[in-house]
Amino acid sequence: MLTTYGYSRPAPGMPIHAARATNAYRPGVRTVFLPACFILLVAISAAASFPFKTRTDELRTLVVRMEYPDADVLQAVQEVTQDQIIHGTYSYDKERILYGAHSANAARVFGSWPGPGKAYYKVADKILSPRFFKDSQDIGTISIRYVVQDDGSGVVVLLIDAIFVDARNVRHPSEGNVESSEYAAIETHLKNLQASRERPVEGPAQTTAQSLPAASAPALPAARVPHPEPVSDSFAPVLSVDELQEEVRALRHEVELRVKGSGAPLKAAPFQSAATLITLPPQTDVLIVVLTPYWYGVETADGHHGWIHHSQLEPLP
Repeated sequence: MLTTYGYSRPAPGMPIHAARATNAYRPGVRTVFLPACFILLVAISAAASFPFKTRTDELRTLVVRMEYPDADVLQAVQEVTQDQIIHGTYSYDKERILYGAHSANAARVFGSWPGPGKAYYKVADKILSPRFFKDSQDIGTISIRYVVQDDGSGVVVLLIDAIFVDARNVRHPSEGNVESSEYAAIETHLKNLQASRERPVEGPAQTTAQSLPAASAPALPAARVPHPEPVSDSFAPVLSVDELQEEVRALRHEVELRVKGSGAPLKAAPFQSAATLITLPPQTDVLIVVLTPYWYGVETADGHHGWIHHSQLEPLP
């Protein structure tokens, strides 16, 4: 249940206050020069400690207070970090879903999380000019940070930040659409968790009625159809080792394919103009996890996820 939903901005930095003090008291050249030197030193120190160039406004952190169990929120956030999608943005008008993201233990642009709670990250590399990031251009990396905080009173605070860093190390903060869309995905996972707990479970009375002989079982209304009785294990066919191996080979042919002799680029999204994550060498086996008419979402043996056009894959021998 959502109780608070909003954005927060950091306060202005110390150099601004120092400049104001300089304008308020200017008795002579010497007293003006010293504060100016101080401001310059602070600015140089800040630039040296932060490697990214900030071109636009500071981050706008989405802050949400929710009345969900802490364990549920943590599970939902983990699932969203692993869904391979950056929600609320895209690079091309014809492709409104941005694939190619992966969960991460950290994101360089954010640094280490200094506050309370647990931080999670999702990163998408080699993304071309994503929408809804301020003045974004060039190719770069989208990083999302989720922080889950439990205040001990049954209310969980969730903080979400998103930022795009281009190839020139210029930061482009999100305009807010990505953070709100990522939260919507988390909310969906939370509702699914609750719904799974509320599904009815067959009670002892129903089990007993099904176990009665047919003659003494009560008549069922016409609208209700009893579930078929499970087949006893004693009637199940016993497969030989050779037959089991053949079953395994058949299943592998359904879910695994192999890169053709020319090799294939692993794309961040299911279209030709998407960024290439890596180039898979010929004869690389891939596991099919998503099927579309022309593109297959795949996973490699070393853990890479992406998209390959169906024409560049062939069945296993």
